[in-house]
Amino acid sequence: MGGLFRAPKPVVVPPPPAPAPAPAPAAPTPEDQGQQARAEARARAGRGLAGTIATSPRGVLDPVVAPPRKSLLGE
Repeated sequence: MGGLFRAPKPVVVPPPPAPAPAPAPAAPTPEDQGQQARAEARARAGRGLAGTIATSPRGVLDPVVAPPRKSLLGE
């Protein structure tokens, strides 16, 4: 029975056209570059020394409490 009927041929749809390329962004002006550099420098300075050194809630700048050391042999 399989030879009596044929499956319909699939309809081939052409692919959609490629989108137009986006226009290239305008180059930043020297004024904009300077303003951006100043803003980055302000942000860097705002973090300060404590923000770059602190590695835990206690931080590195706090003194470390060390256990007492033995001074004589046998203690």
